[in-house]
Amino acid sequence: MSATETLKDAATYAALRTKLAWLTHKVHAHGQTVTQLGSDVDDAAEQMLDAAETMKALAVDDATTAEFADAAQTMTGVKDAAGAYTSAADRAAAAADDAKTTTENDHGGIADAVATSPVDMAEAAFYTQN
Repeated sequence: MSATETLKDAATYAALRTKLAWLTHKVHAHGQTVTQLGSDVDDAAEQMLDAAETMKALAVDDATTAEFADAAQTMTGVKDAAGAYTSAADRAAAAADDAKTTTENDHGGIADAVATSPVDMAEAAFYTQN
């Protein structure tokens, strides 16, 4: 489900705030997941490199040793890509936080006034300031 599909049914300020909070949480959670995966892959790359060095020290054939070293290098590339993704996820999370804050700052006072008003809100045209 895209953010647009998620937000299109947020027809009220309260629903929009709830959706934005949920989306912001998801962006943060995905970024943390990718960071953890990058760390796990980095650990595996180090273990593969250690295995390649151990095999080399034990005079294992060059082709086998090279396969382990190549796997470690590929995993290091995956770790680097995860780092770039995490950086992008952090920027997306900051943008989501900004959207939530802007919505609350721009509309929160109005929503509070409507919620605490002793009378029902009139039609929107009544409040037009032309």
